[in-house]
Amino acid sequence: MNPDPTFQGSQLRPGTAAYDQANDIYATSTYGKERNMNPGEILQPTCVEDIQGVVRYANKVGKPIAIRTGGHQYSGASSTGPNGMQLDLELTFRDPKKDLVLIRDTENDKVYIKASVSWALAEVYDFLLANGVFMPTGQCATVHLGGHVQTGGYGMLARSFGLLGDYIRELEIVDHNGEVVTVTKETQPDLFFGLLGGSPGNIGVLTHFKVEVQDDKKYQGSKGLWMAFHYRQDTLKELLDLLVEKAEDPNFPRSYDFTVNVVSRESNLLDLFPGSEDELKETLPDNIHDGKNNIANVFKFKYAVIVVYAQWVNLGTDKFSPDLFNRIKHATHDLFKFYKETPEGTPMSYITSMWLFRSRREFPYPYIKRTNTTNSTTLSKTGWSDWFSGRIDEILSVKGNGLWVSSQLQVYGGKDSMFRNNANNGTAYGWRDATLSGTWDVFHQNNYEGAKKWQDENDKGAVTHFSKDDRRVLWGSYGDWVMKNVWQHYYDSATYDKLRQIRKKADPNGIFTANPFAVEKAQ
Repeated sequence: MNPDPTFQGSQLRPGTAAYDQANDIYATSTYGKERNMNPGEILQPTCVEDIQGVVRYANKVGKPIAIRTGGHQYSGASSTGPNGMQLDLELTFRDPKKDLVLIRDTENDKVYIKASVSWALAEVYDFLLANGVFMPTGQCATVHLGGHVQTGGYGMLARSFGLLGDYIRELEIVDHNGEVVTVTKETQPDLFFGLLGGSPGNIGVLTHFKVEVQDDKKYQGSKGLWMAFHYRQDTLKELLDLLVEKAEDPNFPRSYDFTVNVVSRESNLLDLFPGSEDELKETLPDNIHDGKNNIANVFKFKYAVIVVYAQWVNLGTDKFSPDLFNRIKHATHDLFKFYKETPEGTPMSYITSMWLFRSRREFPYPYIKRTNTTNSTTLSKTGWSDWFSGRIDEILSVKGNGLWVSSQLQVYGGKDSMFRNNANNGTAYGWRDATLSGTWDVFHQNNYEGAKKWQDENDKGAVTHFSKDDRRVLWGSYGDWVMKNVWQHYYDSATYDKLRQIRKKADPNGIFTANPFAVEKAQ
């Protein structure tokens, strides 16, 4: 049935090739059958008026809408079952003249971007670099701005600037009545709060937003370091010890950001390296060959690697100290290490683009995900580095086990960290007191039981070594997707109670409740 006689977009129905292609999303491999991720129809609108028509149709017939902007919601919450519809906005708002525009406010010395939800981060990075500006964002190239903004926009600038959502100044939505509403913290504080952290797609249909960005000219002299090591457990432990040291240091300057990443063999090294294939091959050490005196295949790299990202932003508050960079460079290694360091005068817009991960997904297999934060300042005493490096080694030390790991650990701590200091700014993003955050995902091929056993052991050990509380974030959701069963892992009680009241008003008819991974409405 046509949702509206004026609908101009595409209507994709089950049983067609176009539907199958559109329905093949990141979570399908893991949850497609279990969570019945097969919308009754997939609607791809061409304009705001199309969206308004779909919302009014949903009210009329009582069909819920799941909203997707093109990224990868790990739990499948951007989809729904046969009784619902998916509103796919990936291609809807892509006019560069009005959907991605730079705005310079010279009177107040500020720069903004007016953007739509339909852009992928790779495209946004290109735009930022071309305009000499930057902003806190994540690192996955295919993530789109709609879900990214609403779940925070966690990324490499977390300590120095905070989250992308901290800089949102205005949002445009289609509400439950099908009306276009402009939301700011001043004019609509509850909606603002709910949209920025309150389970994406359950408050309204976000179409555009205005975000304050940073000008390269104000941060000249900043520095970045990308470095890779052949994986060894002792190398990983040494780098994690350094990460913990900085997480526990209350005086660690805000100007530094630092992450340690581990990726199993058979990854695409070019997706991780901040440069061209030719540059990567020139940078790789001479002792890496494939047995035929040829360079190792960078597209299916045969070595597990540890990749470290580090940066110093010239905020004008402290001078650059080479200590962190030098300790990373001199970490224990065996077979190889190589790095790329930015030369003097490199703009921040380029440095931040170095952290982009270009692949749609790490490995082409189903996964069991974990993303957690801790506010611990005693990780050095609980033996977390030793324990966690051992957990990683259990997978990486065995070839042919049908298991692959992708892990990222990032420091958030310090009294001057903007991740912490931007809390209580009118948004609902949780656990802003975190000192360290981590993702450890295991992908599996014909070895689900092995993957599950590994994560179950991680969960048990994390209580002792990482965090006594199971603290999760919306962008990295996993496990039980019935929010009323697990809300305490994502929110404190005051925030959740407030969000329930906001949802009651924003979604009275349940048209934005297309699956159970949604803040439960107050009664």
